[in-house]
Amino acid sequence: MFSDIKIRSYSAAGLAFLSFLALYFGEFYLKLFIFFVSAALFFEWMRIISQTQWIIRGLLASFFATFVLFTDGYSALDLLFVIVGSIIISSFSAYFNAPPFWSCFGYIYILLSLCFLEYIRSLENGLLAILIIISTIMVSDISGYIFGKYFSGPKIFKKISPNKTYSGFTASVLLSVLWFSILSLIYSLHNPVTFIFIGLFIAIFSIIGDLLISYLKRKTNMKDSGIMLPGHGGLFDRADSILFVFFILLPISILIGNLENPIQIILG
Repeated sequence: MFSDIKIRSYSAAGLAFLSFLALYFGEFYLKLFIFFVSAALFFEWMRIISQTQWIIRGLLASFFATFVLFTDGYSALDLLFVIVGSIIISSFSAYFNAPPFWSCFGYIYILLSLCFLEYIRSLENGLLAILIIISTIMVSDISGYIFGKYFSGPKIFKKISPNKTYSGFTASVLLSVLWFSILSLIYSLHNPVTFIFIGLFIAIFSIIGDLLISYLKRKTNMKDSGIMLPGHGGLFDRADSILFVFFILLPISILIGNLENPIQIILG
């Protein structure tokens, strides 16, 4: 168990370091980082949902990742890229033996999540908001993994994710709320009721994001989305929760009429 945790820690630390540098410097560096990440994620997504050869997946991933280079977060042009990309994927998905719905969803999911993250970074205090969100997700993931491994117990989603236990789920939610509450007190972000609610939101949707990828992998009898990260599997195995939280934050920002400054949801 502990040797596995050690390997996971090293690879996660390396990815976290590169991610932090990209987020810290922002702009061109973040755009370039997101380009490579989106290509890797789409490559793994196509690997999960279809049986296409790796070179075909690589070409598709590279092609659709270029859309990231021309987006700025949520403009009409971005919507056009999403629509055009979805039409192209739907048209060719059958040729690549990939389900049209999941092909389109993967493209929209990855593109909007990463572009919305990039947009948040461009705002005032955007870096702080992103670091708070990601650190809370990391606490959720790490605590769920450690407590689930150590205490074991009944499985909560046995058919979807056999490693998910009630003990891990409980620890994941409680410690995420605790961590977000501590950060909220340090930075004077919200009142107690609000930061508990937001902490719960981040924890629960990060778990749902993980379960989504687990569900797709189970459907195709796949253990990991890839081999890029030792101890974790693929990049999607590490980024699934982060992607889903930002993916959900986008429509929430639209619904509450706060798309111009969505970080207020996190920072108050």
